[in-house]
Amino acid sequence: MSLAEKISGLISRDKFENEFRNALKSHGLYISSKENDNLFNISNGSVTFKMDVSDPRRCFERAGAVPPDLDKLIKRMALDAIIKERMVSFTNGQEFLRLLIMRDQDVTDEMISADFVDGLKKTVVYTPDDETIHFLDENALKRWGVPREVVFSVADRNLCRMLSRVEIGEENLGDIKALDFKINSPAFCSSLILCNEFRSTVYEKLGAKFLVVAPSRESLLVLKNITNDILEGLGTVILSEYRKAKNPLTTDVLLFTPQGVQTAGRFSLGHTDKGDN
Repeated sequence: MSLAEKISGLISRDKFENEFRNALKSHGLYISSKENDNLFNISNGSVTFKMDVSDPRRCFERAGAVPPDLDKLIKRMALDAIIKERMVSFTNGQEFLRLLIMRDQDVTDEMISADFVDGLKKTVVYTPDDETIHFLDENALKRWGVPREVVFSVADRNLCRMLSRVEIGEENLGDIKALDFKINSPAFCSSLILCNEFRSTVYEKLGAKFLVVAPSRESLLVLKNITNDILEGLGTVILSEYRKAKNPLTTDVLLFTPQGVQTAGRFSLGHTDKGDN
């Protein structure tokens, strides 16, 4: 590398750091110390966290401009640091608790979970922004001195509040009545079915008995007036969504009634796309 190239690189690095400092300042943050050119300790005066800027710096050096996702990265990491400080106590951390629906096979012993329906569990998580998800563990319960049922109850309450803000669209798919849930927090879309108020919310629109398909944690559809032949045709769509999902959930069709939730149909992930309902 020539001397001119080395000097140019140094100038570029100084420009990035200046831009980075300005971006931090807009969030009420500053660099408290610097471990190297890419690793900084960031603080808001009470909370400090480490931030690696290797990727944003490379983008800056290629394009000569701060990448647009730098601001999002700063915001996310700051929120994560703040929430972890708040989660030290149940009083300060309870507003961040949520229920997350997961496949049995994805749930570990360290997670706080309970059975929901065949193959699915509800787990307790916490989140600063309803996008970034952290799993609550048994150590948190011991530290808080709070029973599991209280944590589940609070997480359910917070999820119900999320449901109350969701836009629910009513559609007619031929003779089928359907509800589409438009949520600002896709990570919790299918988890809405765990909420205690979900059944009553849907009841007002479709009646006491309805079907739910949730091939991924980010996709949810509620259906009424489904016959077996239509249900089998629906399998192709469900299987396709499940296979391409980042967070696959279930190929089952769930039946909600006043008595509870059960599996109404199941689509095989084998070579045939026929339901075994």
